[in-house]
Amino acid sequence: MTKKVLILLPLLPLFLSGCLINIKTEQAADGGVYKSSDQGDTWSAVSSVYRVGEATRTFASSDVTVMVVDPTDRQAIYVGTSAGDLFYTYNGGEAWSQSLAKVGNINAIAVDPVDRCIIYAAIDNRVYKSTDCSRHWDYQLIETRDNPNNQITSLAIDPYNPRIIYAGTSGSGLFVSEDSAYSWHVNRNFSGRVAKILINPKNANIIYLATAGQGVFKSVDHGQTWRNIFEGKVEKNKSEVLSYRELILDPTVDDGLFYASSYGLMRSANGGETWQELKLLTPPKTTVIYSLAINPKNGSEIFYGTSEAFYRSHDNGLNWITRKLPSSRSAKHLMIDPQNPKILFLGVKKVN
Repeated sequence: MTKKVLILLPLLPLFLSGCLINIKTEQAADGGVYKSSDQGDTWSAVSSVYRVGEATRTFASSDVTVMVVDPTDRQAIYVGTSAGDLFYTYNGGEAWSQSLAKVGNINAIAVDPVDRCIIYAAIDNRVYKSTDCSRHWDYQLIETRDNPNNQITSLAIDPYNPRIIYAGTSGSGLFVSEDSAYSWHVNRNFSGRVAKILINPKNANIIYLATAGQGVFKSVDHGQTWRNIFEGKVEKNKSEVLSYRELILDPTVDDGLFYASSYGLMRSANGGETWQELKLLTPPKTTVIYSLAINPKNGSEIFYGTSEAFYRSHDNGLNWITRKLPSSRSAKHLMIDPQNPKILFLGVKKVN
């Protein structure tokens, strides 16, 4: 199915200089999504919702709970909010449409890597599926345990066989579907909430699963067996390493990782066998990193966001450039345009 591109409106970036700067945006509300065309020096709010070519409202007052890009179309971005709304754009954030409204906690979104009109959304204890580019949805999974607060917290799709879907829960379970979310089985129960699932795009046998407090697990046999990649490697004075904040793949190496914990930021070029601790401007254990990104064309360019600031390094963390966030909310989600790494997207959220 062909996506229709909505009307384009030019962004007006604000060119500012300095080390730590405040940035005014075009909207009074300071939630939603922001876009930068200069690697985070300046930002513009891009949260306008359109209907029949005219802006009707924005989601600039909303907290962003999830933000993902279509793996086959860098202009297609999907956003979920704490209000239970799902929005999508097909032109890099310049105009958005709404797909779902007030449906519950939107915890994760995944787009089929082959058929871009097949989309999955984890909402409360259900996995919703759309086969027509998010126009219509049906839920495919209900997590039926007695705890009504148990949530589907993470989703991932096998890049080589998109019929295989992984779903993690707040109750520590990992579910797998081998028929495009029609039926499910339990793969394993972990200790703690399954916060994120990542599949190596170059080798789908390699899967990473981040837990809330037990570190990161790795499978090299398509999920049949798992091991904790931090087991035996964490010093007692660095136990905060097991407290997950963010995990992303490093696209510049075959099996690379960036991992943010309550301790700090680490990088691995060999699938977690060894780690390099990046020296931040703040001491270990003092900064909460909410979002990470890396330039896919230059592995030395690293970006991360906290509750107050945006950080950028051009030399693998030896030196950092700091910019004030364009919002009073935390930098919960950070994405980089894979074809134009100067373009960044930021999703913000109030965090207690």
